[in-house]
Amino acid sequence: MDKMKWPGVFRSRPLYPALAGLGILLFLLEPVVVGRWSAPLNLSQTAGRTSRPVLQEEVISGDLFVAWTDYTTDAQGDILLRRRIGATRVWSTTLNLSDSPRRDEGPALFADPLGRVHLAWTQRETSSGTSLLYRGWEGKGWSDLQVLDHTSTYYPSPYGLNFIQDASGHTCLFVTLGSGVRHTCLGEGGWEPLSPWVYVFGMRSLGALVLGPDGLFHAAIFGANPGNSGCDPWLDDVYYATTADGVNWTIGPNLSGQGSIAYDTALAFDAQGRLHLFWSDISPICSYDSERSAVYERVLEEGAWGPRQEVSIPNEGQAVQDLALVQDTAGRFHLAWSEGLFNEQGAAEGLTIHYRSWGGLAWGEEEMVYTSSFRSIRVDLVAGRDGSARAVWEEGETWQEEVFFSERAAERWTVFLPLVVSSPASPRLPER
Repeated sequence: MDKMKWPGVFRSRPLYPALAGLGILLFLLEPVVVGRWSAPLNLSQTAGRTSRPVLQEEVISGDLFVAWTDYTTDAQGDILLRRRIGATRVWSTTLNLSDSPRRDEGPALFADPLGRVHLAWTQRETSSGTSLLYRGWEGKGWSDLQVLDHTSTYYPSPYGLNFIQDASGHTCLFVTLGSGVRHTCLGEGGWEPLSPWVYVFGMRSLGALVLGPDGLFHAAIFGANPGNSGCDPWLDDVYYATTADGVNWTIGPNLSGQGSIAYDTALAFDAQGRLHLFWSDISPICSYDSERSAVYERVLEEGAWGPRQEVSIPNEGQAVQDLALVQDTAGRFHLAWSEGLFNEQGAAEGLTIHYRSWGGLAWGEEEMVYTSSFRSIRVDLVAGRDGSARAVWEEGETWQEEVFFSERAAERWTVFLPLVVSSPASPRLPER
């Protein structure tokens, strides 16, 4: 048995110490966690288009919530949701939480530590403008529809929405549109009015946001790629930024830098207070800057960013797309991404979902969540109360996608290893 090929953490302790006097030490290695992804479950089961599923787990009950935009019944888009009851592991029927003739798109989900689940999305109509809508769950049902903001301007795309807790433990919602940022927080009297728009110089869009141990919000933002050849001027790099209040922003260095472009990104602090930034490079054929398609990482430690490291396993013709990152209660990182191969025309084909975990020292083996003959993209992750990863993603060809779900079950193995040693109290064989 080669324990180095087993993902997980080994902890050893002596068993039956009294046997040590006989020269026999029996060690118990626990736990060895071996990941096994379940067969995927089709949550949407529609004949039309589904898009961008998001996933959260309510920490008290263990209920799972999956929301997505569906265009099957309403070509403008509906916000649909399913819940898996934690106690029974039974999935509910599909709920339409928007149910309007307008364009309802871009859901964001967040489960806070108090057992509440927050859902926000963008609603648009050319004749009436753009609204930011909200519904909440507190264990028994969804709240009535609430309009957090409305403008008579019709925006061409949904808002970027990021739920996050601030340093005081309040649930906040950051709303972005290009370089523009607003935010609101949930107080005792409900959601506060949104702050005025501020425009972050150099930001094309907000990629990821996390609260740091210093009380600041740390962000990965997309900005201009400095390359001037091919399509590079229209591609993004990922930059580091911080803000204390969501209004005043400090822009840091270009972290993808020379040799890479950024398509998707994620952030997380580890238990030692180091900030890990991840991004995916899709390496389009028209780019002169991108060296290869991969998932990359850089780490901020003691005020300095470390070198670029490749997290995905290098593969000939590798074509990486989006990624998702989550951290469990033990501090372990769970990372998933969509990966396939480039064809002769430079298009990504055979996209499947890949996964790795990081326990603080090294990355575990790369695992395949699901392999199919269809396209698997736009993955989202959550870590359960037991530390296991759960994933949702889009499965299928364009305009015929489904929402698939799978979870990485944890198998606990108890391994006894006898070890015979010599000690002064041990009986000795007679010498010849």
